[in-house]
Amino acid sequence: MDYATFSATIGLLGVALYLGSYAALQTGWLRADQEAYALLNIAAAACVLLELQRNYNLPSVLIQVSWILISIVGLLRIRTRKRRARPIVPEWLPNRHLERSLFRMEVVRGDALGSNHSQMYRHAARGI
Repeated sequence: MDYATFSATIGLLGVALYLGSYAALQTGWLRADQEAYALLNIAAAACVLLELQRNYNLPSVLIQVSWILISIVGLLRIRTRKRRARPIVPEWLPNRHLERSLFRMEVVRGDALGSNHSQMYRHAARGI
């Protein structure tokens, strides 16, 4: 396989990644706040950018570089939100996975730190 064919194949892969990630977003298979969506966009732009080395076009290069930078910012934002959203689970709980699910249920009901909080820890500690 010569360089021109390889480059064109990489460019077509980038187009397929762009279209696939956008279709997955529109059909609900992916959400815009998922790391996978940002990573697919970075990969797609990188593939198209590699192909643009052979067929240079300044406006297209600027679009791809911008797409990569914006996707990196989005990826960092997603990861920062995930880090902040993690519930703090005491190490002494024997069933920490259960406490996390109880914590999520309480947050949905809106009273995570309300009157049920101590009861929630007692149930989680007993494995209920």
